[in-house]
Amino acid sequence: MQHQRHNEIIKRLRNGETLSITELAKEWHVPTKTIQRDFKKLTEGDYGIIRAEDGKRFVLKKSHQTTSGDALLALKMLESFAADMGGSFYTKAQSLLKRIEKHIHSPFYSRINVEDISKTMPIIEEIEQAITNHQIISFDYERPYKPGELKHYSHIKPYKIIIFDGFFYLFGLHHNYFPKFYLKSISNLYVHKEYFTHDEDVLSQISKAHNIWFDPAKEGFEVTFYVDSVAIIYFERKPLNRQYLKKYQDGTAEVTITITNKEEAFSLMKKWLPHIKILEPVKLQQEFEEMLQEYIFYCNK
Repeated sequence: MQHQRHNEIIKRLRNGETLSITELAKEWHVPTKTIQRDFKKLTEGDYGIIRAEDGKRFVLKKSHQTTSGDALLALKMLESFAADMGGSFYTKAQSLLKRIEKHIHSPFYSRINVEDISKTMPIIEEIEQAITNHQIISFDYERPYKPGELKHYSHIKPYKIIIFDGFFYLFGLHHNYFPKFYLKSISNLYVHKEYFTHDEDVLSQISKAHNIWFDPAKEGFEVTFYVDSVAIIYFERKPLNRQYLKKYQDGTAEVTITITNKEEAFSLMKKWLPHIKILEPVKLQQEFEEMLQEYIFYCNK
């Protein structure tokens, strides 16, 4: 929760707000000492957070604040992302963006490879409302391993709509486990007039996920990878979620992350072969090598 508070404080300060420890403590229902510790850490960092003129509240140095130019730049990037998704999603997003900025002539070209969800928008909007209102839902679902066959899922507690590798999923709670439902496979959605309370620990776990394989019901464990000098630059440019990177003089590095499912690590390995291997736990590297041997055998049949 601490990192979430820090992110929210920085975001609000960058938007030009002046923040009070007392007011934030009341808003977030935490002791004032907790917020004091937050600001102590943040002011020690390179965020440009300083005391306001009254000496009690906090602001951001002008050089760190979001300018109108920054905001327009962000709008142009969003417009480019929406265009990449295409369909009616782009039409709706563009209409909204143009209300804010009438003439967007973007210099950006994005290739974020996100699937077109235009035809799924009505269901997505209903799910979004159910998530916002904490309402239980039920629906039919076509499982990938049984095409053409629908299974009914009742009393799902929806938490988030998440995007991994360009695909949209519904993440929710169902009978004490956390399935991820591919949104385009959901049909006959029903929103119940029945409400539930979000588990904040679950929401926190979502923010730690690396890919669709994460499982908030499992205890996290560390995995350390060896990454060679060819690939390490990409881990530096775009760090993995909560990664720890130890670089050596020859340009190679060890990268450590926390995962909940071995498939989170295997997915990363498949992406970066042959420039990566698992150092710890050793058994994961051995299992991955066995998978590769089976693949090679299959290809040579």
